[in-house]
Amino acid sequence: MGIYINRTLNMKQIAAIGFDMDYTLVRYDSEAFEEMTYREMKKKLIEIKNYPTIINELPYKFNLAIRGLVIDKPLGNILKLSTYSKVKQAYHGLKEMDFKSQQKIYQGLTIDLNDSDRFAIVDTTFSISYCVLYMQIVELKNLNPELNLPDFKTIEQHVLEALDVSHRDGSLKNQVKKNVKKYIVQDTQCVRALERFKKHGKKLWVITNSDYEYSKLLLDYAINPFLKDHKNWGELFNLVVTLANKPKFFTDKMPLLQVDAKTGLMKNHHGVIEDGVYQGGSAQIIQKNAGLSGEQILYLGDHIYGDVLSIKKTCNWRTALVIEELINECDALNQTEHITAQINDLMAEKVALEQKIDDLFDKEFERGKRPDKEKVQSSFQQVEKVDKKIGKLIRSHTKFFNPYWGETMRAGVEPSRLAGQIEKYACIYMPKISDFADYSPRTYFRPKKKTLAHEN
Repeated sequence: MGIYINRTLNMKQIAAIGFDMDYTLVRYDSEAFEEMTYREMKKKLIEIKNYPTIINELPYKFNLAIRGLVIDKPLGNILKLSTYSKVKQAYHGLKEMDFKSQQKIYQGLTIDLNDSDRFAIVDTTFSISYCVLYMQIVELKNLNPELNLPDFKTIEQHVLEALDVSHRDGSLKNQVKKNVKKYIVQDTQCVRALERFKKHGKKLWVITNSDYEYSKLLLDYAINPFLKDHKNWGELFNLVVTLANKPKFFTDKMPLLQVDAKTGLMKNHHGVIEDGVYQGGSAQIIQKNAGLSGEQILYLGDHIYGDVLSIKKTCNWRTALVIEELINECDALNQTEHITAQINDLMAEKVALEQKIDDLFDKEFERGKRPDKEKVQSSFQQVEKVDKKIGKLIRSHTKFFNPYWGETMRAGVEPSRLAGQIEKYACIYMPKISDFADYSPRTYFRPKKKTLAHEN
């Protein structure tokens, strides 16, 4: 599809490229995986938290949530914020809140996301099912007070715990292991891009929070079948770091263990780090061992906080984000180009009409008179007609995007909070790693000059 550029990145200067594994190097079938996660969370809530079995009847709706949303835990509201942390859209349970309801609660104020006791961020693809289930249980509580479900804040805590337990106890990974084909997407172009990087002398690293057994399973399935210049992924990657414990991997120094790739057995490692498989360690250790500066290392991940933000604050590595949502988002943008053009033309017409009205009021007020009612009414009727046309087009435009939240990367006319975070922390971003296959490993990525408001 394409690689999108926020900051200049000269690939000729990049000597090592690191990859997160889950949802970055290895693609998941998001809908299938999140539906499985959703079922597992409901099971945990019933077994561990004694939730009523009626929650088993809740249907999974993948599109009900998108990445970048914010949960207002005490109130049971789900918020879509602009890049300036203003509420642009909100749901309470499964009911969309109108503008007046939003204003009554949030009053147009900036949402302080540092208040983690009140707000939770849906910041990864792994969080979609958690948000969907929370919205549905909030709705269930509102419609069925006799169920005596906990308060909204406690519900969020319980759903999050159910998700965490499902990850920790192996419930999710065990199901992936049983049916890799169902949950993992093979991408031959991804492997092609990796081998091209290797031909150009780049060191390739995998840095994942997954354990070695699970990492091996996924890399065997996603990488090995498509290799042309290497026997297996062990030859392709110079370094594979498992159970990296990101983001601590980028901020702390942890013991480094060497993993025997054949047996999975581990031993403490000291001294020079040779090519191979390891567990733990830190970004500082592997960077120093490689003899590279931070500017010579590019790291790609899908998690803004776990993969990118910590790097920017501590390591000075170059960063890239894989945003899977762009696959559908860009397709929808292409399909709606003609609608967007019509909306822009009508907006220009509306601005001109409003300016005429303002001029009419200005002239009369400055003469100490009242504007002519008929002229004013006629002008307002023209604006109203244009508004109706714009509204109809906006509704048509929205149908191409998420049916509940619209564009992932926009909140109204402003960038969404997710888009703002991507711009702030990622040098480049793309829908998938295989997009590199269309670019030379020597590409000099340069952003387009951004137009400032006063330059329009």
